[in-house]
Amino acid sequence: MSIKRRTLNGCFVAGVASGSAIGFVAGRYSNISATEVAAPALQNLRDAAISASGVHLIGSRINDFEPFNLLGTEQKLLSLLGLPAAQPIRTEEFQNALSLSVQRDYLSNNLLNVEGYLLSYTEALFVRYALEKQGLVGVAYEAPAPVITDGYIASDVKFGPNFTVVGQIFNEQADGHGGIWVQAKNTPAGTVIMVNDRAIKTRRKPEALTGAIYGEELRSLIAKPAKHRIALFVPDTGIRQDLGEFEVKPRPPPAVTESGTASSVFCEIDEWSVKSENGGEKIVVRTLCGPRSSALYIGELALTTKVFQHTVEGILDRSVLSLEQYPLRLVDVHSGEAIFLGNFRP
Repeated sequence: MSIKRRTLNGCFVAGVASGSAIGFVAGRYSNISATEVAAPALQNLRDAAISASGVHLIGSRINDFEPFNLLGTEQKLLSLLGLPAAQPIRTEEFQNALSLSVQRDYLSNNLLNVEGYLLSYTEALFVRYALEKQGLVGVAYEAPAPVITDGYIASDVKFGPNFTVVGQIFNEQADGHGGIWVQAKNTPAGTVIMVNDRAIKTRRKPEALTGAIYGEELRSLIAKPAKHRIALFVPDTGIRQDLGEFEVKPRPPPAVTESGTASSVFCEIDEWSVKSENGGEKIVVRTLCGPRSSALYIGELALTTKVFQHTVEGILDRSVLSLEQYPLRLVDVHSGEAIFLGNFRP
């Protein structure tokens, strides 16, 4: 059968080799040195558990697969190894017995699924025991961050948006997060987008990546004028490719609402116009502060509205208009604030 074994920092030895299974507890994770002095098997087990290095790498990822009792686990492990507790045994012989127990587990399919990877039952039980003996139960392990090196990841790379204004969520998505997109071909698996050397949640497709910034991190990013570095990053290699800057610009003055107050969501309107495109028409309002909840109204008629980085655009159908002119308004449907743009004449 095909066995996958976890690889963490290169510490695992082969799971199946030439028909025999060798577990990490009898391989590179062990600090035990062979000695000619025989000791009771129980003492060998305890020494092995205390000396085994690296158990923290997977121990925190193994759920309690059965109720744990220190003395009971010692008895069970020695039984798996076929060793009476008081039997004198050399360290090297103990290691061989441990390795053979792991081998028997693989041959009998006595395995545990740990996050999609398989561990011998003996291995898993020994790891749980070693964590207890080393005082590491419940101690979370975090792999050290890779050393970041500037280098090359992809060519002909573009990203956006390039800027926003203070308080304005950039490329706002349906759940309220801000989105950053990167066009790049043939990026390595695991490539993520970084903002100021911090990786953000990233989705990777064959020719594009999209990154998301949420909550307090988003609010902090757009709270004041600043420039922020955007980069691609491959965590497995530590290679970073700088892409450029995303700028948060000072917010323009607020627009004035129909009631004469300063708007809390819209900033000043640059202009509005009607444009023909692909056989249809649309009203285009230029402004740097258009929330996702913006809507354009002709009189009481709400237009199908889309919000972009620089504009708010509404689809125009003149066939439903019968009057000589209509008031044109930009409305935030959440707050109810309305900006009078002028009179529209069909």
